[in-house]
Amino acid sequence: MRRLVLISMSLLLLAGVAVAGCAAPEEAAAPPEEGAPAEEAAAPQEGVIECIYAVGGPPYPEFAEGFFTTPYLEYLIGHIEMCPALKGQFDLKIYHSGMLYNQNDAQAALASGAIQLTYGGPHFYEQWDPAWKLLEAPGVIDSWEHFLRVMDTEPYKELEKDLAGKGITILNWAGQAGDVFIFTEKRCDTLEDLNGLTIRYFGGEGQAKAIAALGATGVFIPYTDVVMALQTHQIDGVITDVTGGAFFYELFTYCPNMMPYVLAIQPICNAVNTEWYESLPSDPTPFNPGMRESFDRVFEGIRTDHYYDGLEAWAMGAWDAMGCYVAPYDAAQDQELKRVMREAQASMIAELDPKYMEAIESVR
Repeated sequence: MRRLVLISMSLLLLAGVAVAGCAAPEEAAAPPEEGAPAEEAAAPQEGVIECIYAVGGPPYPEFAEGFFTTPYLEYLIGHIEMCPALKGQFDLKIYHSGMLYNQNDAQAALASGAIQLTYGGPHFYEQWDPAWKLLEAPGVIDSWEHFLRVMDTEPYKELEKDLAGKGITILNWAGQAGDVFIFTEKRCDTLEDLNGLTIRYFGGEGQAKAIAALGATGVFIPYTDVVMALQTHQIDGVITDVTGGAFFYELFTYCPNMMPYVLAIQPICNAVNTEWYESLPSDPTPFNPGMRESFDRVFEGIRTDHYYDGLEAWAMGAWDAMGCYVAPYDAAQDQELKRVMREAQASMIAELDPKYMEAIESVR
């Protein structure tokens, strides 16, 4: 609990920095239509490096990614302000809650240089290379630790390098936003109970195939629109994590039934526009780092895994305390789900270069 209080205080501090130091555009309170271009930002002051950080969702306490993003942004602000060589040379503008883009459109904006920094994940990068599909496809990756080993193989190092050439440099893989479960409006005790339901997934062909294999209809909806879809009964459930998803989507009210079987993980990375990042002033001197070295130190120096470990345990307790339902765990159902998930991905895997699955299997 003490950790959560400290993190909450840190997030409030960051919000103060964001509001005081980088006011949003006057009309930024109302998100634009899907895919609409963001309002052009004011030109930065001469000699000052401008960095626009944009995310589609709201800050803590409404979504779990707040626990991921805040330590990096706080550390970055503090590091630059404390460094005499950099003080006053960096202007970080923070836009959240879709002020500029939803999180899907933010990836294209990052690649084009319209923004300089955001967070990302494998399902966002499928539009640049289909091999990214495997990393969040249910039944393919066993765990967060397995994912990290996969990303250290040569095929996936090359995949990151290729993405950098298309405008997005991944600074680090820092954590996962929680294991993915199935939440439904009606009580579901077995996989057969999912038949005929409409389930929202958060991205990726692999997730769509997995839901279809369970006899349900999968629909992709940006997470800013999920609550309305639940309120209007456009969907009967969602796949998401019990951390931020339970609260941001108001699942206590709309989907109070949970199946205790892990579908997939949610790897999250910090990503930066390649051209902008490579243009940052560089000074490798240990005690007088340049701007690029400062970014490297910040994003390589923090890991957020432990935030999610504690948060998920707390969220599960809160879920139970609210009187929500968790179906009894059944080992046979768990194994059947894993089998169905693996078979659902077979056609997708067959379309990809075999080296990617070989890399995944080599470190399983």
